Amino acid sequence: MSTTPAWAYLSDDGTGEEGTALSRESLAARARQAVLDLIDDDGLGEGDTLPATGALAERFGVSRTVVREALSALAALGIIEIANGRSASVRAQDHSLIRFSLARALRESPGGGFTALMDLRSPLEARAARLAAVSLASEERSADRQGLADLLRKMGEALEDSERYPQLDLRLHGEIARLSGNLALQGVLDAVRTPLFRAMQDLRATRDTRGLVGAEHAEHVRIVEAILAGDARGAEAAMAEHMEAVASLDAPTAPRRTHPHPG
Repeated sequence: MSTTPAWAYLSDDGTGEEGTALSRESLAARARQAVLDLIDDDGLGEGDTLPATGALAERFGVSRTVVREALSALAALGIIEIANGRSASVRAQDHSLIRFSLARALRESPGGGFTALMDLRSPLEARAARLAAVSLASEERSADRQGLADLLRKMGEALEDSERYPQLDLRLHGEIARLSGNLALQGVLDAVRTPLFRAMQDLRATRDTRGLVGAEHAEHVRIVEAILAGDARGAEAAMAEHMEAVASLDAPTAPRRTHPHPG
């Protein structure tokens, strides 16, 4: 959480570092950041309303026009919602911006993004496995434990299916992230879902070519068995080993294939 009061972004004399007057665009950009910090500092969530435009203008020491421009920009980004005759309110979280930004960063990374993808997901996946094992240790999570076991069984049955197995693979990692109970971790991993699925498709093609099909499933079995046993350390270690094995394939040399988006 930011420790800088929202008004601090605008509480100067209206000049930049070199003494030139700030443009309205600069003020609006600073007002946007001030509103974001206000939402964060005040712990506002979905449906909570922001102060009225006039109150924000007075709080930030800028005109109503600047505040309206800042709010309009935040509404366009899907962060807030503006309704006629009412104060702006905070919208539900939308991961599309994170998804777009991460996908672009991965795409622009050296090597087509595979190394960057693995650098991002490896520690998060290992942590998710650990948290999932802790979470499922509770007797009340029997349905989740059964669901995870059923998913692993389906993966075993689909092992020879080069199209179906990557879909279930993606689903397994998404389910482990969900079971971790950490919404931030789950959100980041969900944001790279599309490039991750493409990598899984290409990795499967690489395994098919090199005769390595089956090794990944053995790794998945060790991960799930540790989670179901409530072995947090073992689950984390098994996931870390799986991530290292995946990275060592140095993906994807096979042609990109197109499949329906996994369910």
